[in-house]
Amino acid sequence: MTTPSISFITTVRIGEEVRRRNLETVLAWYGRMSGWEIVVVEQDEAPRLDSDDWAPAIKRVFVRNPGPFNKNWGYNVGVRVARAEVLFFCDADLLLAHSALGTAATLCTRRALAVNPYDRIADLDEAESDALHAGTIEPDFERADASATRAGGRERLCFCGGAFFMRRSLHHLMGGFDERFLGWGAEDDANTLRMQRVTHNVAALEGRAALHLWHARDELATFGNPHYPDNLQRLNWVAQAGDTELRFLCEVQRQIMGNPGKYEGVV
Repeated sequence: MTTPSISFITTVRIGEEVRRRNLETVLAWYGRMSGWEIVVVEQDEAPRLDSDDWAPAIKRVFVRNPGPFNKNWGYNVGVRVARAEVLFFCDADLLLAHSALGTAATLCTRRALAVNPYDRIADLDEAESDALHAGTIEPDFERADASATRAGGRERLCFCGGAFFMRRSLHHLMGGFDERFLGWGAEDDANTLRMQRVTHNVAALEGRAALHLWHARDELATFGNPHYPDNLQRLNWVAQAGDTELRFLCEVQRQIMGNPGKYEGVV
């Protein structure tokens, strides 16, 4: 079996039907990338995705998680399944231009250990997203409303947020992504800071936009997440820890990351 050039990894929980539609559009879009494999890690109490009609190149993994969504854990599980040396981590509702993907993938393969492929994002409304799902319009990555901030300036893009390329060797060196972050908030910033403390050999594309497909966002799924204060404490620890402390954390988490049975037996 030929080793793929890039492994696309996403992790999802299908709560509302719009999440399913977003995922299907995302899989169709990235499925156009030649030589890529697609890995989808579903985490929930029970499987909700029907992958019978998916393309053969898509690997679907179900892992049981009855508690809060754990994106970092889902990504780590995906790394265990993926076969490529260069990994592309991506939210299940984000689209990037194929040209940006190709440039960033080449850069990460040949030189940098990690590459961020965009520096602006546009949040699509429901009508625009529906049109993309239906195939009546093509994604417009030249939108004038793309910005480096979201939610009225309360959210700022970071390197490991939304979508980014990373070599498997760097993911291993970092000890994977910290699985103690629960629900929304601070995990992307912590992953970014941890990466920056481990290596400076990273790159970012400029003048490239991402499109965020519409879905409802209530306060509990953003700043109202009850686990958000704990997430912030863990982010602050990464910022303040000494080099020896951080190396020890990376070593410990390297040994336990991506356990698909992490939540087995949890009610």
